[in-house]
Amino acid sequence: MPRPSELLKEMTRYLGYAEPAGGRTVFGASFRERKDLRPTDAWDKGAWCDMYVAQCALAAGGKDMLAVVGDFAWTVGHAQWFKDNGRWHAGTAGIRAGDIVFFDWAGGKKIDAIDHVATVEKVHSARDIQTIDGNIGDSCVRNRRTNACVVGFGRPAYDGRPSVPNLSLAAVLAELGDAPGFPGTVQQGHKGANVRRVQEKLRRRRFKLGPAGVDADFGPDTRAAVRGFQESQGMDATGVVDKRTWVALWEARLKA
Repeated sequence: MPRPSELLKEMTRYLGYAEPAGGRTVFGASFRERKDLRPTDAWDKGAWCDMYVAQCALAAGGKDMLAVVGDFAWTVGHAQWFKDNGRWHAGTAGIRAGDIVFFDWAGGKKIDAIDHVATVEKVHSARDIQTIDGNIGDSCVRNRRTNACVVGFGRPAYDGRPSVPNLSLAAVLAELGDAPGFPGTVQQGHKGANVRRVQEKLRRRRFKLGPAGVDADFGPDTRAAVRGFQESQGMDATGVVDKRTWVALWEARLKA
């Protein structure tokens, strides 16, 4: 069953994600695939603040987490769902980490005017909260916010026990979307953010990274995982992340 810390941990993995130039996001594509929606571009290139919340819930805790956090693309519908289920709270009194908070940038207090949704990461006071947001400046970011534009918040039915994610489903959905710009060859001996991004994609595709896991250090275990991925895609198994491998880590579908 779900814990708020699991959702927040997953959301932090995407901090720094930027919407690709073509406007097609992993969050929109995931939502559209899951719901079997058409036309494709309306979802893949749509406003994605709420679909980001859904994607992270699914990856963090599978269907159990998604069922309590909500699986929505429309912020108004999401807030109304919380209200219909007796889990809606107006304003910010009693707000806490893991709550799903809804905003009206015009300062109104009605659900049908909501513009944006985020997830509460920290509460400094009822007037000062820290959130993790998607689709702010086309990116995933942290924000400090006052209560001025908050309409209210929904409290998912967390129960404090660990979730059991549907890793295979999350892995498939997490790979949808355009790859970020190729940063240059990533290979054994390299360290840093680009190595971590490669490792995260390998982990989501269920390739073993050895005891160190995702550590931003491209060692022999990561090289072996890259080779395994390349073989699965019919590429030369060099163990070096070239441009073709980089793109495939994001865009290639998992094989059955």
